[in-house]
Amino acid sequence: MNSSPSSPTRRVSSHQYTDSPQQSRLSPPSSSPVTSNYDETNHLQISPLNTIETANSRPTNKSMSGIESTIRFLLLPSQIFIVLLLEFLNSFRSFGLRFILYNYITNEYGIGDTQAGVLLGIKGFVDIGFGLMGSILVDIVGVRCISLIALSVALIGRSLLAFGRTKAALYPALFVFSPCGDALLSTGLYAVALKKLTTPLTRPLAFAISYATFNLAGAFADIILDKMRAHVADYDGLWGVYTPMRQFVVLTWLVLLLTFVIAYWCLEDLSVVDPDDADCNETSPRENADTDEVDGVFNPTVPIDAVPATPLIELRTLKRWFPNANLFHTEDECASPIPGHIFNVQSAATGLPNYKVYKTKHAEGQIGSVHGFCSQVMSILRLRNTWIVIVFGFLTMSVGMNWTASEIILPPFLERRFGESIPIYTIQSINLIMCLIFPPLMASLTADREVFQVIMPGLWLMAASPIFVAISPNVAGACMWQVFMTFGEVLWSPRQDSWTADLAPAGKEGLFFAVSRARALLGPMTDFVLGYMNEKYNSNCRIGMGTFAILLPTKLISNAALFKKNASYFLTTRTNHAQILAWSVLPGIL
Repeated sequence: MNSSPSSPTRRVSSHQYTDSPQQSRLSPPSSSPVTSNYDETNHLQISPLNTIETANSRPTNKSMSGIESTIRFLLLPSQIFIVLLLEFLNSFRSFGLRFILYNYITNEYGIGDTQAGVLLGIKGFVDIGFGLMGSILVDIVGVRCISLIALSVALIGRSLLAFGRTKAALYPALFVFSPCGDALLSTGLYAVALKKLTTPLTRPLAFAISYATFNLAGAFADIILDKMRAHVADYDGLWGVYTPMRQFVVLTWLVLLLTFVIAYWCLEDLSVVDPDDADCNETSPRENADTDEVDGVFNPTVPIDAVPATPLIELRTLKRWFPNANLFHTEDECASPIPGHIFNVQSAATGLPNYKVYKTKHAEGQIGSVHGFCSQVMSILRLRNTWIVIVFGFLTMSVGMNWTASEIILPPFLERRFGESIPIYTIQSINLIMCLIFPPLMASLTADREVFQVIMPGLWLMAASPIFVAISPNVAGACMWQVFMTFGEVLWSPRQDSWTADLAPAGKEGLFFAVSRARALLGPMTDFVLGYMNEKYNSNCRIGMGTFAILLPTKLISNAALFKKNASYFLTTRTNHAQILAWSVLPGIL
């Protein structure tokens, strides 16, 4: 792809400070002086909200160092910590069940591979429907309300999975309570909250930290699960025997209960605004006072009930942590720098952010109206940004299916070929541990890069990563697959999340996130195929070692006819390995 859509650029005001700290001058097209207030506590220039002006056109992105990006993030409202904590707990119970669900229903309920694939496929379709409805409700009633409703219903479904023993308990859990509860929590619910609590300059790092947070939860789930499989014995307790895997499901039930308590007491519907770092859809045209015409200058839309935000980390603490940071010094200091201090005039001139928070205003709509639901969906589909994100999602779908292969292909292959002593979920946690460390680091290092300059190399690397397990279908090959897949993932996936959030229209973020994930409609089809292939080619240590593990998801869908032959034949031909690599790299080329 020679060209790609760029992320919406930010409109940032250009400050010209006077010699007096009591006044500052803004320089819009009409260069009239504007008086500002001075914050004696933090030594900041704070301009009245109704006089802050931003450029009308799409400006170039401001170059920002990793330290400045970090400081701006740490000055965001403290509510972000609650959102990240809830995301961690939610991801633990989500990853924990997702990793073991296939093996859980086949081992605990005696269900065959093909039937398990069908059940998961049906569940996937139901999840999509509930997720779309939940996205509408998020925009109407808010993150807090939907979170509490979803957690309440999810507790019922998880109780049936943890303590139920029959298929009569399994099916309602999979097809009713889990979609109605878990799916609502998995449609970007906390991504909506994070988007509202960040500004364009802080959003890439915030979403990278969010990405690391839920991968940290997944890594914990993997490691705990393997430890329980290795060291915890069956427990004969209430309602029957609890295997280590079932005990782990009970643990996720307890985590879900804790999540509900924290959400009930701590989660709020808040939004943040910084007049100098506003989203494109949070500004409104300013009328020219002399001509009663729109003069091409935009004012940030700041509600009158907005109050100064309580930061994650106090400013005085940040000054101790980053004593040489340009952001803490004035332009005059940069002109005559202190020996040993390296300043940048442009960075210092921008000043510290002036974050204000207010209660989120929710979109009006009739929750029970079919017409209202359809009209909101159509309004989203009329946006060009929606189709940009949808097309991007479908073009990268085959690359993202590496994750599906890791969850459905890898565990049965390792367990059935090499035995239960293999630390299956620890191997899987390689991806999650690396995704904990690298996303914030990459976000800081690439803060000044255009979106697709970061995304494209990551897509190429992740697309080619399964070649390692194709060449070496064993534990070492599986580990190399996870490592190189993750190197690609940390480049493109967090940046894509931030880019999508930038494109989302204000007040309709939930619906936008849901519609932009239209590629999920094809996900259940993959579950059907993978369940069938597991039973046919990966059944209890068949002689075709690694047969199924080397088959990329794109290969399964695009070249399914190849599997009519003896699968072991494809392991022995160099030509087929090259063909597999070609199919894996193709999405990156697109």
